Amino acid sequence: MATRLATTMCNSLKGRPVQGRIFQGKEPPQFIALFQPMVILKGGVSSGYKKYITEKSVPDDTYSSDGIALIRVSGTSVHNNKAVQVDAVATSLCSADCFLLQSGNSVFNWHGTSSTFEQQQWAVQVAELLKPGAVPKHAKEGTESSAFWFALGGKQGFTTKKVTQETVRDPHLYTYYIKEGKFEVSEVFNFSQDDLLPEDILILDTLAEVFVWVGHCVDSKEKQNAFDIGQKYIEFATASEVLSPDVPLFKVTEGNEPCFFTTYFSWDGTKATVQGNSFQKKLSLLFGTILHSESNDKSSHSNQGGPTQRASALAALSSAFNPSNTSKDKTYSSNPGEHKQRAEALAALSSAFNSSSRPAAAKPPPRSKQGSQRAAAVAALSTVLTAEQKKEQAEAGKGQLSRSPSLDAHDGNSEMGDPLGISTEGSVGEGESVSENDEAESQLVDENEGGDQTFSYERLKAKSSKPVRGIDYKRREAYLSDDEFQTVFGVTKEVFYQQPKWKQDMQKRKTDLF
Repeated sequence: MATRLATTMCNSLKGRPVQGRIFQGKEPPQFIALFQPMVILKGGVSSGYKKYITEKSVPDDTYSSDGIALIRVSGTSVHNNKAVQVDAVATSLCSADCFLLQSGNSVFNWHGTSSTFEQQQWAVQVAELLKPGAVPKHAKEGTESSAFWFALGGKQGFTTKKVTQETVRDPHLYTYYIKEGKFEVSEVFNFSQDDLLPEDILILDTLAEVFVWVGHCVDSKEKQNAFDIGQKYIEFATASEVLSPDVPLFKVTEGNEPCFFTTYFSWDGTKATVQGNSFQKKLSLLFGTILHSESNDKSSHSNQGGPTQRASALAALSSAFNPSNTSKDKTYSSNPGEHKQRAEALAALSSAFNSSSRPAAAKPPPRSKQGSQRAAAVAALSTVLTAEQKKEQAEAGKGQLSRSPSLDAHDGNSEMGDPLGISTEGSVGEGESVSENDEAESQLVDENEGGDQTFSYERLKAKSSKPVRGIDYKRREAYLSDDEFQTVFGVTKEVFYQQPKWKQDMQKRKTDLF
């Protein structure tokens, strides 16, 4: 019922919301942050639960305000603090956490020797929620009263070690295909935002979560099966003992990526807003203009005029890359190597676009080959056009120092004929993507510039009792002094900002600086 209701709500909003499937005990940080406080109690009040315990003849252990209940309180930030009801026995205790023991009208606030002050404060808030107005009896580990142990059925030994955190590893991006009826995946190594092609469905596995990213050019039936694809991947990965079967699963559609998805990429918001297929988006980014397809008034998946449009586009590109030899303006070099490069680009583009104009009855090639073919075509186009524009900018720069395009420069480019209706007035950067090292260095510069003022760690925390005002709350860590930064994170600022953004965010969540 809940799944059907969520799907109906998502469809009513045209598929824009992120859909998630979450199991108890595997709640991700962004889910926990929605509930403050988040308290998970045993049992249930739904008719389905009541029917289940009746059919199975199992005792009903649903929480009641006048019964005996033991609740573990863990976590210190809004992204990981939750209270969970556990078995009311002494062996459930742990020195690293705080516990609330409810026995009739009495409430004991027990805190282990390794628990933090924030956990103890959080336990008081949960006690007030469960028993409004009741004054909890504080019990430190080793000073428990006989009434405390009596409610737990007697004193017993319990663990004094902190529960180890789940293994952390780098995220992996996959494409999928069906081979002889079996689900198979192919990894996209050194992935970036540019690998998210509108015609594909991709799977991002972070170990803690699984995302199914759906491009807007994907067939509508495949879009509806996104969760099934994600479940097949989880079963595939679980078989090799890599993934938990209860891992959270999310469906993300192109253009509606949430921050907890984009954090695993060097995300560029301008790329995400460009409309069209892979070819159109690449051209738009190269020329600084968003293309508008003539078929926008009709269905985006209509094939009417498709071959004609492709043929026209290829003819225009061919004309652009092979200018007349009688032209007086020698805009393009006569170097044979460059002509060969243009020819290879055109061949790749022709192969990519002609492949999609086959009759509908023909058996389509595997998805991975289609994606690779398009990627190769787009990469070839990017290489040639970027190289050509660099050359034009260099030649134009010899005659003037201004970055603004001059009329002469525009006339020189008119040899292209602008057959696709693309404006070339917008300047194109020398590279569309920035390496991780360069990005880390630029980020470090920004952080240092914002960190002229330093504040103590206690004031910069998200749950500080004396928070700092007027700072950029998205980068609280930048306001730490160098010494305190190394104390909190265990590394210097230089090393920290050279890490991928998702690792930075994970460490900031752990230290309550997110």
